[in-house]
Amino acid sequence: MMTETPAWTRDNDGWLVRVKLGGRIQEVRCSTESQARYIAVMLALNPQQPSKLRN
Repeated sequence: MMTETPAWTRDNDGWLVRVKLGGRIQEVRCSTESQARYIAVMLALNPQQPSKLRN
């Protein structure tokens, strides 16, 4: 489930927030559901612009 809006799911290690930014998937791991929901809301309200730097 990859969308432009953040989505959070439960896994064995905690919670995982995924969002698609500029063609790439950004993942953030959280220990609680409330942290995952907070991160998802922050990413949805203020999506970051993709970096122009290359690794």
